[in-house]
Amino acid sequence: MNVIMLAMLGRLLYAQPQIPDATLTAKLRRKDEVLLNAVHRGNRKAWANATTPDFMYIEDGEILKRETFLNVLAEDGLTPLTIRSYEVHRRGATATVVHLDDVPDRPGRDTKNSHLLMTEVWQQLGTDWKLRLVDINRLRVDPPAVTLPSSALDELVGDYKSGATLYVIRRSGDQLLGRRAEEEEEEWKAEVRDVWFVPGQARYRKIFERDASGKVIGFVDRSESSDLRWVRVPILTQEP
Repeated sequence: MNVIMLAMLGRLLYAQPQIPDATLTAKLRRKDEVLLNAVHRGNRKAWANATTPDFMYIEDGEILKRETFLNVLAEDGLTPLTIRSYEVHRRGATATVVHLDDVPDRPGRDTKNSHLLMTEVWQQLGTDWKLRLVDINRLRVDPPAVTLPSSALDELVGDYKSGATLYVIRRSGDQLLGRRAEEEEEEWKAEVRDVWFVPGQARYRKIFERDASGKVIGFVDRSESSDLRWVRVPILTQEP
């Protein structure tokens, strides 16, 4: 069974009504607590004993098969993740586990808003349960916002186009508001002077571009690994 099929299976199982199994939940949680510690201790034996031969480890889109994953395990001196919530959804000999974990203090980093969401597929083999798949996603949270003077906001106010689509940015008091034509306005927050975000959309950034004289000439709408470029144009709209 490949990774796509396993992911589809996990979603299917999670969507189906399940009968709570407190015994299985406690058993798998204990196994996961051991594994969360073992990954930082470089304990390959613990992971080898807990996983199936076709085990896959997925983190931020990178897929490691069992042998490769075991080979890269090494002691890193870090404190293990702490499980905040834990759910098990079982159907027959397969169980999907979803747990939210907090990242403890890390040297030189502020981790108070750092959390990982793990989705796992466990398989019952005989009388034991083995881990077949773990998929790790880092939860995005809004960055701290900074307050800029009105003059800095006014530099950004204007109309921008990408192809035939218009984007309008205006200031209302100390707020910067933006919208595509015919869409609802959204409030923007500044991360730094020329990098902005919409609260609740932590994966996205609005990055302004300037010419050699410092004048704003457009902005890039960045969605992690892809960009949509907007070019500043003469004012085409009137403020409401």
